[in-house]
Amino acid sequence: MTVQRAVPVISLGNNTGVIDDAYAASAALANGNLGLIGVPDELAGAPNLLLPHAYVRRPIAYHEAFTGYALFTDTRILCPSPVAVNIYVDRERIDFAQATLLNADAALDLASGQLARTTCWRLSKGREIEIVAHRLVPLTGAPQIAQRLRISAVNFSGLLEVEPCFAATCAHNDADGDDPRIAGRYLADWQITALDAGHSTLFSAGGIDLVYQQQVTPTIGGWSRDRTAHIGGQIDRQESLAFDRIVTITSAATAAPKTVSGTSYNDLARAQQNILADFWSGASVHVAGSEKLNAALNYSLFQLFQSASQTPEFGLAAKGLTGEGYEGHCFWDAEAFGVPVLSFTAPALARTQLEFRIGKLDAARANARALGHKHGALYPWRTIAGGECSAHYPTGAAQYHINGAIAWAVSFYSDVTGDDELRADAAEMLFETARIWIEIGRHDARRGNAFCIYEVTGPDEYSALVDNDYYTNAVARHHLNYAAETADWLRNTAPAAYAQRAASLGLDETEIARWRAAAAQMWLSVDPVTGVSPQDDAFLGKPEFPLRNGATEKSPLLLHFHPMMLFRHQICKQGDVVQAMAMGLVELPLTLQARNLAYYGARTTHDSTLSAPAFAIGTARTGNWKEAEHFLNECAFVDLKNLHGNTGHGLHMAALAGSWLTIAMGWAGLTIAEGALHFAPLHTDKIGDYSFRLRWHGAILEVLVDQQGAHYQLCAGEPFTLYDHGRAVRVTMAGATLACPNVKAIIFDLDGVLTDTAELHYQAWSAWAGQHGLAFDRALNERLRGVDRAGSLRIILAHNQCTLASDEFTTALADKNRLYGEALSELCPEALFPGVRALFSVCRRAGLKIALASASRNAPQVLKRLGIVNEFDFIADAGAVEHPKPAPDIFLACASALGVAPHDCVGVEDAQAGIDAIRAAGMSAIGIGTPGALQNTDLSVQTIGELAVSEILRVGEAYSLQNKSLTPIFSGEGVS
Repeated sequence: MTVQRAVPVISLGNNTGVIDDAYAASAALANGNLGLIGVPDELAGAPNLLLPHAYVRRPIAYHEAFTGYALFTDTRILCPSPVAVNIYVDRERIDFAQATLLNADAALDLASGQLARTTCWRLSKGREIEIVAHRLVPLTGAPQIAQRLRISAVNFSGLLEVEPCFAATCAHNDADGDDPRIAGRYLADWQITALDAGHSTLFSAGGIDLVYQQQVTPTIGGWSRDRTAHIGGQIDRQESLAFDRIVTITSAATAAPKTVSGTSYNDLARAQQNILADFWSGASVHVAGSEKLNAALNYSLFQLFQSASQTPEFGLAAKGLTGEGYEGHCFWDAEAFGVPVLSFTAPALARTQLEFRIGKLDAARANARALGHKHGALYPWRTIAGGECSAHYPTGAAQYHINGAIAWAVSFYSDVTGDDELRADAAEMLFETARIWIEIGRHDARRGNAFCIYEVTGPDEYSALVDNDYYTNAVARHHLNYAAETADWLRNTAPAAYAQRAASLGLDETEIARWRAAAAQMWLSVDPVTGVSPQDDAFLGKPEFPLRNGATEKSPLLLHFHPMMLFRHQICKQGDVVQAMAMGLVELPLTLQARNLAYYGARTTHDSTLSAPAFAIGTARTGNWKEAEHFLNECAFVDLKNLHGNTGHGLHMAALAGSWLTIAMGWAGLTIAEGALHFAPLHTDKIGDYSFRLRWHGAILEVLVDQQGAHYQLCAGEPFTLYDHGRAVRVTMAGATLACPNVKAIIFDLDGVLTDTAELHYQAWSAWAGQHGLAFDRALNERLRGVDRAGSLRIILAHNQCTLASDEFTTALADKNRLYGEALSELCPEALFPGVRALFSVCRRAGLKIALASASRNAPQVLKRLGIVNEFDFIADAGAVEHPKPAPDIFLACASALGVAPHDCVGVEDAQAGIDAIRAAGMSAIGIGTPGALQNTDLSVQTIGELAVSEILRVGEAYSLQNKSLTPIFSGEGVS
């Protein structure tokens, strides 16, 4: 059922007669080795070319400098424009600043990679000219620009001439001088030297020497006889001049000046079409009924693809190669947003980004020493060449999470591609960067020996130098685990190489064990008051920002308020907790995810364009489609509509990547677990059908989601197995279709299902009975399975043919509970049955909510000691249930709290009273225990570890289809 749709043409013109910096940035073309800002050819009177290696190093001046501060910053500069032209009418050069723009229209053809632009101008004396321009930058990576230009006289006759030239004079624009995102720009004073009889030109500035070599071929008209640099002729109205131009840009140190020849515009265009056909075969995305959104989504992919570096010498800058924003620096978002999308759509470019980081390991070691670390490596917050370029350490160098993002990206890329060679190459980097977490954290005895990380800044730069930043702790946990796993993997696959590397680093098993212990005990809590995950230790106790309601008038806040004003309030530039959820660094119950999104959504300004992708993914996963659609549009149209007012600084690469991530990871629920692809696709009438393509271990997969379910089609490569809502699917050329399961929740009993506290209960009852001279043995204890405390006491009393007064009965219950509580003090996470955590994890990936329906009033205490108290979407209060099992009340309470119809729930019990309660609630029932011991179950397994989510869905689906009309439906958008 393959659906190969045409890649759209993006309209960039609005016919308003406005051509500004945002317009130019949105029309940028690049190939990873150079980027050309999309200024119209006739207006390209200033530098508009970006080259990765064209940057200058400048000292950072501090009034008060301290040890370890960054000493230099690197700034990428604009290089002379290779597409500038001078146009003459009757020997008079047209001044387009004085001309009237009648029409400006531009279109970017994503299938051919060509930018087509038409402008119409009114000149003096009422004369009008039309300029039709085509432009491409070869995606082969060649340092070239190809230009095709046609100039027509609309309503006059005369001498028309055009001079292909270069523009090196910088335009001085101080409008953004106070904006820290752009204020570091450097205006180069280019020195110009003609070479090779005018065919080549040398440009020099700031230690950078560039040679521009051009080939100009007139296609309509010819060279002027008396002016050899001009193409011209006497023309009548509606006649034209035209030429093709190819400019090659090289470093003067590596290329001798020479005339470019042998390459035509048409040759480059054909090659471009082939490269893009291959790219789109494994990358296109489509949402039914929204052509503008489709265009924006595919435009986002194209811009990321063409700006990603093709050489390991440089990384993906925050603005790609489309503008001067952030001085051309590379940040953590290259790994957190760019690498995942590139891994799935252009894996070679994802690899290059990681090779860039690996190649800068020594610089990262030097950066760690500058910050006082005796061991390990710390990557700089913002960089071009590998050194730290951030002058404001609280919101710069303190963002240690950059190490974790790089490790996460290595893990992600390796899973998607199976590239073990890259993982092996990255091992030393993973080990060295993992060491930093141990240096800045410790096990805190006051928090149950949890590992805590101190004085760091997370992605939310409106909170700085905090303890236990949630995102940082989450990414550090992943990093430490992955570094330890990589050590094991390398030791097993290449023992000699591992031994040599470990010896050179002084790495031993004791240190690796510390990594594992820190990861296992990482502090990631849930606040008992608000019920949300705290962004850091102090955040929830701070006052809310006083001007929150007026924030839109002063957005972004960083341009209007001193950082300290922001640091001391509950205000987020972007949500660190939400970012951790979006990247899959934490597996949280859906209801906790929804609470986090609601809490931090109310306190987040979204001043960072990185915020919208995280919220878009999170709100989609939790079914809040209104918010999900809003944030998706924020990502997809951030530059096409200049939503943040700073597109003129360059395109927002991470946000553009985030739009694809929203469709794949938000709507389709894509995750990677245990080396396999997992999907939990969502569909609603509010968004309609959608599809996308991705690459996996060399294969190309198309995913199409509609009202019937999810369709998985192998388009190229070898068949492989993926998982849909936990169900294994073998993907072949024939395709496979799975309906979205009706089962939405699974409800567990506690005792005998998740852990064995039956022995503790037996010992407590036995001790109480012995104190009162009552008979009690294991046979009688069996009758108590699934029965609450009061019911159990009645059974014991009836067996002994005695009664208790009301107050004595209450005292007996308290005494038994005290004895049970004393026994509970010995309970620990190891008492959890094998397979429980894995089952919970798979259920969450399948999109199931998880609840607990235990008759024990001590259930919260038991769960806390088992370490799973925060793993549930809902924990029923046994004390608030009027009728205990076998009545259905507690299971119905769970369904209601989850917002799920009872017939779409599956209950899991180990006692007949519990099975009867599940059945009475109108739910499918799964029994745990000896085969045949429980009656009226849909499925029985001996232990919880044998239970697979596919079996849960199978039996639940059958029951749901049979019993939909028997029970009420609890509904509502999103997750309550």
